[in-house]
Amino acid sequence: MKKIVLILCFIILFTGCSMSSIDDNKPEEAIDTLFEKYRNKDDNVIEQLKDTIENELTKDEQKEKYEKLMERQYDNLSYSVKDIKKNEDTATATVDVTVFDYKSAFNEAEKELKNNPDKFNDDNNNFSDEKYMDYKIELMEKVDKTITHTLNLTLSKSNGMWMVDDLSGDDITKIHGLY
Repeated sequence: MKKIVLILCFIILFTGCSMSSIDDNKPEEAIDTLFEKYRNKDDNVIEQLKDTIENELTKDEQKEKYEKLMERQYDNLSYSVKDIKKNEDTATATVDVTVFDYKSAFNEAEKELKNNPDKFNDDNNNFSDEKYMDYKIELMEKVDKTITHTLNLTLSKSNGMWMVDDLSGDDITKIHGLY
């Protein structure tokens, strides 16, 4: 699962600038565009998500469930711009993002693995990544608690238009509720 998070971070890190629209003439508009791409499940966001899931998960059922969990996250994501500091062609924005706390499911799964490692063994008594992933997904599906994280976004102005710079890995992890 850490590989999925890292790959998602890597993919979106290098496409963060493309998440912003060319029509954004205020930093606030560029921020809105970024988060609306997630909430509207923009084709690029979903394509990147599917590519990552395809490369990291083996079972089709896991892939479908994980994709639905991330789409649920995007559907319910809320954000609030707290502060923007502009300096000519750059800006820094403090944004609070509220998402489902999927990290709590990961923590619970890690605790269960530590306390009952045999629970995740296959028929040959070997640890099964698939069983463990099934368990994590099962716990994630039950998450209804949200958490608010603060993002410190940087923006750049080019040709009169503001764009959100590449997101940090931590920011992406926070958006996905895995921080």
